[in-house]
Amino acid sequence: MNPDPGGPTDRVLVLRAQDGDAAAFDRLIDRHQGRLFRIAYLVLGDRQDSEDVVQETLIAAWERLHLLSDPDAVRAWLSQICSRRATDIARRNARRATDAHSPDNLQWHPDSAPAADPARRSEVNLQLQALARVLATMEPDLRSCWTLREIDGMSYREVAHALDVTESTARGRISRARTHVIDRMKEWR
Repeated sequence: MNPDPGGPTDRVLVLRAQDGDAAAFDRLIDRHQGRLFRIAYLVLGDRQDSEDVVQETLIAAWERLHLLSDPDAVRAWLSQICSRRATDIARRNARRATDAHSPDNLQWHPDSAPAADPARRSEVNLQLQALARVLATMEPDLRSCWTLREIDGMSYREVAHALDVTESTARGRISRARTHVIDRMKEWR
């Protein structure tokens, strides 16, 4: 992935970072932290917890970067670390029966906004907030599977690997989650 035309690819940045180039790792962070935040937020529904998960993800990635054998897989690898941590926290929070904070402050990241039109951006933000509220009503395992598949674009196999479940389990969870989202997001169609 190279969202910066003319700039180095993720692969090049990973290889440089694996050689100790902190600036290369900083560029990887700049490219991926918004996406990682969205994954964490859609799993957790809490801004502070999501920011903490992203921070922990990036620290873990820096510490374990030498273990990444396929530099082209850095996007999925970061998503895996983030989603696992977010799912762990969501499960812990569910056991404690705590309510997630309101998704009112969640904003669509500017680098992925569908249009520069403020009215369209506002509509997208409202849809994202509604989606976050719907996802907050789901079990953490369904939320994680759905987020990795639908938001991060992972394949079923990648989702299964990221969450340490079978591919058929991942497919079933994603199917149940899609039904849940579709039923509760009818007004946004």
